[in-house]
Amino acid sequence: MKNIGIYRILNIKNNKMYIGSSEDLNQRKTNHFGMLKRNKHHSIHLQRAYNRTIDAQNIFIFEILEYCSEEILLEREIGTFFKFNNNV
Repeated sequence: MKNIGIYRILNIKNNKMYIGSSEDLNQRKTNHFGMLKRNKHHSIHLQRAYNRTIDAQNIFIFEILEYCSEEILLEREIGTFFKFNNNV
């Protein structure tokens, strides 16, 4: 079963994060970490941080923040992005 929702990849050393949404959270997690390990991630900032971090597999964690319907997915992602950026 697909899990639809909002997630973040959190660097637990500095609390910086990447926020995203997906119609299949499990697959998205696999894709993100696969790209990071192969040095092919589309976010250059996340990729550089991952590359410079010793023990990156234990420092960068994938957290599901919210489950929601596909109809409101992008709206919730934008709201989550602004929520976390206003609290930094």
